[in-house]
Amino acid sequence: MRPLPIIQPLRRTDAALAAASMVSAFVPATPAGSASAIPAKARDARVFHATPRLGPFLALAAQLALLLLVFSLFNLERAGFGRFLAVVFGAFLVHYWIPFRFKEPFWVAVSVAGAFWLLGPPVAALLMAIGAAFFLTLRSAMALRWRILLVGAVFTALAYGRATGALAIPSAFYPVFGAIFMFRIIIYVYDLAHSRERARLLPFLSYFFVLPNYYFTFFPVIDFQTMRRSYYQRDIHEIAQQGIRWMTRGAIQLALYRLVVYFNDAYLPDLVTSFHALVSTMVLTYLLYMNVSGQFHLIVGMLHLFGYDLPETNRRYLLARSLTDFWRRVNIYWKDFMVKVVYFPIYFRFRKSGEARAQVAATAAVFVVTWALHLYQSFWLLGKATLSWPDSLFWAILGLLVVGNTLYEMRHKRQRRGAGWRARAIEAAQVLGTFTLICTLWSLWSSPSVNAWVYLMTHWARSHG
Repeated sequence: MRPLPIIQPLRRTDAALAAASMVSAFVPATPAGSASAIPAKARDARVFHATPRLGPFLALAAQLALLLLVFSLFNLERAGFGRFLAVVFGAFLVHYWIPFRFKEPFWVAVSVAGAFWLLGPPVAALLMAIGAAFFLTLRSAMALRWRILLVGAVFTALAYGRATGALAIPSAFYPVFGAIFMFRIIIYVYDLAHSRERARLLPFLSYFFVLPNYYFTFFPVIDFQTMRRSYYQRDIHEIAQQGIRWMTRGAIQLALYRLVVYFNDAYLPDLVTSFHALVSTMVLTYLLYMNVSGQFHLIVGMLHLFGYDLPETNRRYLLARSLTDFWRRVNIYWKDFMVKVVYFPIYFRFRKSGEARAQVAATAAVFVVTWALHLYQSFWLLGKATLSWPDSLFWAILGLLVVGNTLYEMRHKRQRRGAGWRARAIEAAQVLGTFTLICTLWSLWSSPSVNAWVYLMTHWARSHG
């Protein structure tokens, strides 16, 4: 099964909000540099927000100990996750008490050291060397197009090594390199192109070399601006408590994922001999996505412990009322990523030719690029990017339906929902219809071929014929 990846905002204008009907919310952009781009008042506020207090600290530490116990007892993740989680929580216990100016350097140092521990010295050293080359290239005084070409040349050489195995590089290097750089380098370069500041080392390291990324190669596409802007934007106890709640939610979702795996057999369509079995198979296949959303909650929750007050990654996607609503909820970071680097540029380019045409062109482009980037992601993480009809049809159908939903919402302005039984019944019907449609599309996406999917959908009827 292939999960949906993630994104983040650019600039809040009334026109942009009207244009991006598939986007839930946007926040103002800040220069893509470093903490120095933040006004002195904000820096002072961050220092105040980082003030340690013994009572709240003990409450946070106790909750983290309970979380660690839960993961140790129930083995909700792969082998070694307990030790990894203990290192993360231990780093927080130290990070919490050190002066504010040392907090981010300490977190970066822990993350870099963690690369050598989790990946091994050869892979970690190569990763750091390539990261340093990227930073020096992007910080240089060359024209931006030449910097992008040099970074692209490195990607091309490594892609050749990934595809052929001709380079003397450990095979374990490529998935981690892809997990760190394949999407976030696009965001970073995009922000750099729209900033008056040069690349700065500490923000670069804290953005790319994130300790959980070495364990979770399938990683949320965190937005650079949002990560910088959200750093200690609230009291650390509120941020950390939010992170613990999300890690708890992630643990619950991973536990439910275990149940789904237990009840959902491997892809064996011959076992689907009744309509009830077909419905169960489709629903359980869709619910496998809880593994992704559970891990994403864990990752972002961990980053909250170190002051990064990032938004949630998934928002009650099982309760989506339409396909547009589903797109907004299921993988929020990916949606924001696409809005920032694909939707807005195309929308504003076509806007003079009409609002509807601009929205259709931008929305269609988002789904074409999403389909292509899923192949690109599979190449780096799995070593192959195989074109398949189920994958292509899934994104084509979903894109067409979202475009249609967008046009419908343009022509029928959304009215405020009522509070009576009729409004609740309509909303329930919308949720059920969206859930049914997504389960059907997801079963197609997860099938090895279109013929296999047709066989799955019809075998139960033939077996009773």
